Amino acid sequence: MALYKYMAAKPGRAPEEIVIDGDNEKEALAKLRRRGMIPVRFLGIDDAGGKKMWKGGKPDIFEFTRQLSPLLSANIQLEQALAIISEGAGEEVQKSFVNSLRQGLHEGKKFSEMVRSYGSLFPDYYANLIESGEETGCLPDVTRELYKFMHESKELKSFIASSSIYPIVILCVVLVVSVVMFTVFVPHFSRIFADMGRELPASMQILNNIGGVLSWLWWSLPLVCIGGWYFFKHQLGEAEWKRRVGGFLIKIPVAGAIMVDLEICRYLRTLAILIGNHVEIIRTVRIAGKVVSNPVIAGSLDGVDRRLKGGEKLSATLKDNRFLPQSTASMLRVGEESGQVGEMLDNIATNLEADTRQKIKRALSLFEPLVIILLAVVVLGVVVAIFIAMMEINSVSSGGK
Repeated sequence: MALYKYMAAKPGRAPEEIVIDGDNEKEALAKLRRRGMIPVRFLGIDDAGGKKMWKGGKPDIFEFTRQLSPLLSANIQLEQALAIISEGAGEEVQKSFVNSLRQGLHEGKKFSEMVRSYGSLFPDYYANLIESGEETGCLPDVTRELYKFMHESKELKSFIASSSIYPIVILCVVLVVSVVMFTVFVPHFSRIFADMGRELPASMQILNNIGGVLSWLWWSLPLVCIGGWYFFKHQLGEAEWKRRVGGFLIKIPVAGAIMVDLEICRYLRTLAILIGNHVEIIRTVRIAGKVVSNPVIAGSLDGVDRRLKGGEKLSATLKDNRFLPQSTASMLRVGEESGQVGEMLDNIATNLEADTRQKIKRALSLFEPLVIILLAVVVLGVVVAIFIAMMEINSVSSGGK
């Protein structure tokens, strides 16, 4: 099934953008005419799981969820809530997006089904959580927790981005200064020795070789990386390539541990939302497993549902997982005994997120002086090599006299 976008109008009214789903264009046009609308222009097509093409940018899903959550919590029906959001939408792309959801509801579609039809526009976990809310009758609660989840994720991403600006600027300065010194200043002094008919000192030869490597490395290295990426991806296959890349990423010192913590935070928060809204535990762990993007971490969680079917408790199934904090199982066991599993999972995720923020701060605080030291070492090496070369030039001049 695909989504077809038209500029259409009812008799006596101005044309408007309409999104219609159908197995083919003929079916989409039939649905459009059944609504009493006349198609004016065909604007585009998209497959049900692909990327949605929007003029002027993509709809803001976070803002949409932020507006939808309080409306549903106030016991306003979903269609009416979407109408209110559409009326208050300041951008045309956002208004068109919300209206397309309203049209889907009028056609008898489920909200979760429409979310899935937009593919990557929504986060991976969005449709599963909405579907759980529809099936349990807790859509307002799920939407509220979903907004909270997205808000905390957005804050964490903003924290990482803002904290990384200064170190990245320093690193760029180091790279630019290093490239300029090795490709401009060092060759200049090398030409002085060549004009004098003198052999380059060993220190200048080393710097000259480094400059020669950097002169072609800056453009060839990206090409080699891109070519290698496509080659190995084709040779290994999509699934195996993702697994190997995921395994490599989590082994990176410091950064790998942070990536693992972020994935586990998403997993635990998803569990907390679903369990808090009384979703069946087997289905809960299956949905939560889908929000983990790293294949290695996701693979370590694959057998949880089977062990739960065998009668084990959730704390026991997660006890031996090497990616979860050691205290997770014991804290979760307390939550199971007290009947507050959802609250305990939420607390664990909150604590883990706080620890992750501290790890990021420490990593960035160490990164800045290391980059500055690297710049100092590079500059010192070049200056010493040039100084030695200048001394040799002076000695040659003195000998000539």
